[in-house]
Amino acid sequence: MKHEDRRKELGKMLMDIAKYLATVGFIGNLLAGEKINTGVSVAIIVTVGLLVFIAFYTIPSKKEA
Repeated sequence: MKHEDRRKELGKMLMDIAKYLATVGFIGNLLAGEKINTGVSVAIIVTVGLLVFIAFYTIPSKKEA
């Protein structure tokens, strides 16, 4: 497996983790008897943003050959 393919797969995996984390935070907030406090919500948003940022720069850009 080429290095570029590994980076691409890692980027996809990080994007999936970000999606799962956002989904858990959103659904958990809807289904919880009590509302999730603001600190936890901010932590989820920051973590998702950081994972998306890392995944975006991990996935290699397509090069014209």
